[in-house]
This record gives sequence, structure tokens and C-alpha cells, in this order.
Amino acid sequence: MVSFTNFYLCLFLIYFINSNSDAYRILVISPLNSKSHTNMLESVAKALALKGHQVDAISHFELKKPPKNYTTIINLDGSLKKMVNTWTMEMVEQFRDNDLVQTITEEFGNNFCELMALEKMQKFIKNPPNDPPYDLVITEALGANCFFGFGHVLKVPVVMVSAVPELVWFDEILGNPMSNAYTVNFETKYFRIVTFWDRVKNHFWAHYSNYRFFKYTQDNQTVAMRKYLSQDVPNIRELEKKTTLLLVNAYQSFFGIRPLTPSVVQIAGIQIELSETEMTKELKIWMDESSHGVVFFTLGSMVIIEDLPKEILLGIYAAFEKLSPIRVLIKIVNKGKLPSGLPKNVLTMSWIPQIPVLKHKNTKVFITHGGLNSVQEGLYFAVPMIGLPLFGDQPLNIRLLADKNVVYEMDYKDITEKSLNNALHAVLYDPKYREATRRESQLFRDRPMSATDTAVFWIEYVIRNGANSLRSPAMDMPWWKAELVDVYVFFFISIILISYSAYFVFRKILCLFCNIFNPSSKNHRKND
Repeated sequence: MVSFTNFYLCLFLIYFINSNSDAYRILVISPLNSKSHTNMLESVAKALALKGHQVDAISHFELKKPPKNYTTIINLDGSLKKMVNTWTMEMVEQFRDNDLVQTITEEFGNNFCELMALEKMQKFIKNPPNDPPYDLVITEALGANCFFGFGHVLKVPVVMVSAVPELVWFDEILGNPMSNAYTVNFETKYFRIVTFWDRVKNHFWAHYSNYRFFKYTQDNQTVAMRKYLSQDVPNIRELEKKTTLLLVNAYQSFFGIRPLTPSVVQIAGIQIELSETEMTKELKIWMDESSHGVVFFTLGSMVIIEDLPKEILLGIYAAFEKLSPIRVLIKIVNKGKLPSGLPKNVLTMSWIPQIPVLKHKNTKVFITHGGLNSVQEGLYFAVPMIGLPLFGDQPLNIRLLADKNVVYEMDYKDITEKSLNNALHAVLYDPKYREATRRESQLFRDRPMSATDTAVFWIEYVIRNGANSLRSPAMDMPWWKAELVDVYVFFFISIILISYSAYFVFRKILCLFCNIFNPSSKNHRKND
């Protein structure tokens, strides 16, 4: 009996060891203190932890219910000015007027490199854990590429995660085709590419944005890495070329078809698949009882609705009151700042679990600022939307979905009782919005693998096969070679030379034939 027990114990131990032999240790760094951006990196980290990998996180936010293999080793909370529920409409207007490239490189780029100077970061940098050592570094693809230096220090590959559609400078970094003939870039997001001049502007701004990004970050981030990480860290441009994979918060049905190298992988919707948020008992009862439908209104995790001008808020009140018996759910951080007269069919809450609310059968309309996670969640659960884009990538997100009749687009400054009534009536009662949203939701969900499985597979792939396993040859070429500029110039010059040579030969032959068949002209010239 004992021998059989030992035998089965040995088999269990062998199985346990084999089942964990492919587990890796992964460092995830989330330098930006934006909840929506961190949510993308957290989702990738959770997916890896649930697969059995050991994940260590450096972040401004800690998961409330982390998987057992997920540990926040450095909490950056308090090291930067808070962004959650702090943005007033004045701040929104100021951000809208800012130069996007300069804002990303300075406010969300170079400045963030100083986080490496924190005492707790320095302790980690000087004495990283080695039992076991790290196999991979994951960090955000935005403006703070200095965190790629952790891969050099730890001697492991670097994977990037973008919480927004891929920015044009990462196309150049990874040797990915820019597709400027039909893919709108960050700087030209307010217009559609239709005419020749649209393509000219889009192509110009793409390359000009790249030039400015690389110019603004070249010296500052290289100096920061050598100061806080190690003196032997290469130039930031060299480190960028050593990155292995970009996981991007996009999908073809949303942003359109474009060529992608294998090192650019779309994982839009991963935060939805891994969400564990739940409604409170009271909210669930309220949602269940809202049999005539619910309109859900939020401006995301940063901007506070109660800071809208009073006349706009009163117009919103009047429009919502007319909806009754349809109910309205609004995220309001400080209800005391609202003007009096809130309609009886409106419920306000300081925090609302967005995914469960959008998933609920009674949710009929989603009024949103157009943050990428928010519109993807509305799309995923086939909820038609009213879009009030504020800044950043939001105008592009809303415009793309408005073109598909998924969103009714508005400017928040133009909100009145009448304009909001028109928008709500259209989205609630015009079947084109519901039908279009259902179709686009199906396209967004229809994939060979889930976003979670896709992210995990490709991360494990680069660990198994090495940093160069997905490397594009274009990464080792200047842009003019990759874009075949020299080839086009060669063809152009060749055509000119061939055309001139043909013309010269044709003239000689023509003169020869003239002399042969018209000897009188020859004699005439002799007499002269």
C-alpha cells in the first residue's frame, strides 16, 4: 500500500514539475498614472499570471483581486499628480489646444523617466531579484521609451503594450508599413483621407511627427537611462530597435484594414475578457427594475461631468427628464457640485462598474467621451452610443464609429436640451443605429483566437524563440530604402534616359531616311 502511495506521489510530482517547467518570470512596468492606460497593461499581466507565469508589477495602481502569481512589487501611487477624477473642463480645453506630439514626449514621456530616480526604484534597479531571474520586460508604448532600458539591464527581451492605436513612431521603430495613403495618423485624425491633398497632408504629418518625437526624446531619455539605470545603456534609438513585440489596443474591424508585420499584434478587448468587476446589489436591483431601458452617461475615469457649464447641465437635465420612464445612470464624483433640479429618473454614482452595466440587457444607450476602452466595451456589448469626444485619440475613435452608424457624434459645447433630445431620439428609435451596432459588434468579436489567448501566445513565442524571432528587415534599413525611394528615383532617371536616348536615335534614323529618300534636299544643301 505504501509503495503504491509513493508511486502515485512521484507521478504527481513529475506532472507538477512538467506543468510548470514552461512558466516564466515577467516584469510589467506601467509608468503612466492613467487608470485606462494601466488597465491595458494590467490585463496583459493578468492573462500571463492566469496562465501560470510569475508576474511582478510596477504600477500606480494595485489590483484588488490579483491572481496568485501576480505581485505588485513597487507601488508608484503618490509619485505623480493624480489623474483619476481630477480633470476639469478648463483642463480639457487646454489639452485640446496642446501640440499632441510635444505633450506625449514631454508630459507623458521625458518627465516620466524621472520615476526611475525614486528610492524604491533604485533599490530594485541595483538589486533585481534573481531567484529566478526575469525572462521578459513589458512596458507601455507611448512616450516614455526610457523604460525599454530595463530590458538591457536585465538582459531580456522587451514587449510593448499600447493602450491607444499604434502611434506612427512605433511603425518606424518596428519596421511596420505606415500605410499613409489610407490610415489616418494621430496628427490628422480630424479628417477623412479622400483627396490627393488629404494623402499629402497625412503623409507629411506622419513623417514630421516621427521626426519630432525622435528629436524631443533622443537626448533626454538617453541621459536619464544612463543616469538611473546604467552607464553602458545604449542610445535610446538603439534600444528601440531591440524591442520584440507591440501589443496594440486596436482591431481591424474598428480601425480598418492595414498591413502589419508579425511584431505588431492587435489585442483590442482584452480588458473586457478579463474583467471581474461586478455591480453592487443595490445597482443590480435598480438595473433589473429599469424595464423601459437605461441610458448610461460617463466621461471616463479622468474628466468630471459636474464641471460642465451650468447651462449645459440644465439642458442635460431637461433632455433626460423627457426620457421618463426610461432611466438614466450618470457617473458623478461630487453630487454636491451639481445644480439643483436633478430629474427623478436619474441615478448618480461616484463609481460605476462600466462593463457589467453595458452588458446588462436593459442598457439601451451609452453616452461616452470616446475613450478607446469605453467605445470598445460599448461595441462589444452592442450598445449604440452618443459620442462627446474631448481630446487625444477620442475624436478619431468617435469619428470612425460615427461613419459606421454605431455612434451619434456631438460636440459637448453644443449640448442643449434640443440637440440632446435629437441625439437620444435618433439612437433610441432609429433602427439603423441598433442594426449597425449589432453587425459591428459581431465583426469585433469574430476572431481566430480571443484577445487574451493572442497576447499570451505571442509573448510566450518571443520568450521561447528569442528577441529577433519577429524582427522585420526594415528595422535595419533607413526609411528611404524601406520605402523604395532610391528604386523609384532609379526608375524615374532610367525612364528619362531611355526616353531621351530613344528620341535621339529616332531623330538620327529619321534624318537618315530623309537623306535616302529625298536626295534633292541633299543636292540643294551642296549647291548652297
